[in-house]
Amino acid sequence: MVKVGVQTKGILPEMGIEDGVAIIARAGFERVDFNLDTFLKNSDVYGGKINKFFDADIEDILAYFGEYKKMFNKYGIKPSQMHAPYPMYVLGRDDISQYMQNVVIPKSIQIAGFLEIPWVVMHPFKMQYKYGLEAEQAMNVQFFSSLIPEIKKHNVRICVENLYESVGGRITEGTCADPDDAIFYVDMLNMMAGEERFGICLDTGHIQLVHRQPADYIRKVGSRLKLLHMHENDAYGDLHQMPYTFGSNPSCGTDWENFARALAEIGFDGTLSFETFPCMNSFPYGTRDEVLRTIHEVGAYIKGKIEA
Repeated sequence: MVKVGVQTKGILPEMGIEDGVAIIARAGFERVDFNLDTFLKNSDVYGGKINKFFDADIEDILAYFGEYKKMFNKYGIKPSQMHAPYPMYVLGRDDISQYMQNVVIPKSIQIAGFLEIPWVVMHPFKMQYKYGLEAEQAMNVQFFSSLIPEIKKHNVRICVENLYESVGGRITEGTCADPDDAIFYVDMLNMMAGEERFGICLDTGHIQLVHRQPADYIRKVGSRLKLLHMHENDAYGDLHQMPYTFGSNPSCGTDWENFARALAEIGFDGTLSFETFPCMNSFPYGTRDEVLRTIHEVGAYIKGKIEA
């Protein structure tokens, strides 16, 4: 059965662990996308400002997240996915790239196992416009395959996410923006793992920025699709607004009705997970409960279309 979820970014830990989980539950959500990337922001990684959070002993880190696990259980919320910190590769900064790959990602996998999160979303390396597509694919396969023993040990799986890039001031397709690219990674890595350990996370906002429709992507990748990051934009900026923000007519942006039909066609039974923190954050603080409930109701509407 399809569930409706929302990301924890902007809610946890900012609103307090119990209060934040309670707000999510009151809005009607049953699942969350646990934003581990909150603890090491992408802007800081790109800027070389690495904090000390992941330098702590893993036992101390897991003890900290024990309170999250307790509150999730108390309020009946299950994490359906975790967003790992990113980027894992920073062009020209081998020191940061090595830290992300050798310290942050292994500990992220351990945290996911501790919190019983089945899927970890990771942004693949973006390097095709510098070194070419073949080199990008080779480096990604080499890195992700090196994680297979660790993800098996902690009983988690990895989803690669479709990305965009900015080249010469223009938005262009990034890693996995082409569904065939995503299929290549998932099929190759699952073959290397000897079992299904890799899947695809479709980010509807990212795909809108490169002028593709998510329904076409869904139909192409089929059952390889395991996770969703649902949000919408104006096709110029990664705005992370709720679906239908720019209108309900398909000509206004994302065709959400076709999106629901495509999910039904492939038998999707995962979580409609909203990545809409900027939407919630754009409203006055005192309205956060109502905004989250509205986002949930949009999810319930789309769920109804899928299950009709």
